[in-house]
Amino acid sequence: MAGGGGADRRRRTGGESCRRERAEMEASIKANLTVQVYVRMAVTVTAYLAFTWSSIVLLGGYVSSLQRKDFQCLTVITVIEATM
Repeated sequence: MAGGGGADRRRRTGGESCRRERAEMEASIKANLTVQVYVRMAVTVTAYLAFTWSSIVLLGGYVSSLQRKDFQCLTVITVIEATM
């Protein structure tokens, strides 16, 4: 009788530690995913801002005051952002 009770207690304790490890792992994965989502949102917003800014500069009144190299850089930025 005593052996059976101890075995049950060990099973419960082993199961609890397994559940605890699984909960810690889930919390870690959830935190990692949350960080990734916020980073992707920040990158997306930055990309939209860069695309909008470069489009305004290319299509706006600043074209005449840009040097050739600046114009080429803005064109490359706009094309890269449009394909992403």
